[in-house]
Amino acid sequence: MSSIQPASQEEPAPIRPAVKRCISALVVLHVGAVFLAPLSFQTRGSLGSSPSVDTLLMPLRGYGEFLYLNRGYAFFAPDPGPSHLVQAAIGELTDPDLQEPVYPDLDRDWPRLLYHRHFMLAEYLTEIHHPPGPPPELKEQDPAAAELWEASRARYEYVRQSYVRHLRSKNPGRVVAIRRLEHLLPSFLEFDPGTTDLRSEQSYRVMPDQWDPVPMPMAAGAIAPAPAPELLPETVSPTPNSPTPSSPPQPTSPADATESGVDVR
Repeated sequence: MSSIQPASQEEPAPIRPAVKRCISALVVLHVGAVFLAPLSFQTRGSLGSSPSVDTLLMPLRGYGEFLYLNRGYAFFAPDPGPSHLVQAAIGELTDPDLQEPVYPDLDRDWPRLLYHRHFMLAEYLTEIHHPPGPPPELKEQDPAAAELWEASRARYEYVRQSYVRHLRSKNPGRVVAIRRLEHLLPSFLEFDPGTTDLRSEQSYRVMPDQWDPVPMPMAAGAIAPAPAPELLPETVSPTPNSPTPSSPPQPTSPADATESGVDVR
């Protein structure tokens, strides 16, 4: 009998302990970046973020931004807060055929991907909103902050104008205006499953353009009513030839109004 030796199966080389430690450290850092981003949001309060969580997150912030791990968790949180919408006024305020679509709209937007697109655009416009300014004293005290203010305002106006241009392209020959709305959620004590209407007029309010203003409630009778001239707030973003906020003009069309009521750019 011939002696045939079976082929020897070589065992894989063991991973060196140093390599194992590096891999384990990378896994721990990745899990930490995934975990600390929502923890930072959850521990945020009226006084700002938690200093201890921010200290832990600081070395991983760039890594989280590169992989988009620090996405907005507010939408999925137990208390997501109010939602924001964009309301358009297509036509003159005195036009009987005035259209006032609201974006997004569950009853109109289909497929749902279109609703999600409008939802993101409306939230983005509110997220980047920056009031007109800066105050004259800020230019003297901190020119860099004043320049940043102007740049933030310019970005907001550019994005807002793109919304208006799109609506004008869909409605040629008609005046188009937009304003931002906020849809409030009832508190725990206010909510009654049997009687609370989440789409009631009282849950919507107009978001003015001024800095930290008192929001305007929507007029009763409709979610998106045409604002009466006497209900429109005062003009903002004055130009050298425009009246001051203390003596606003009485708007008669969307072109005379600002975003606080109906904003045309």
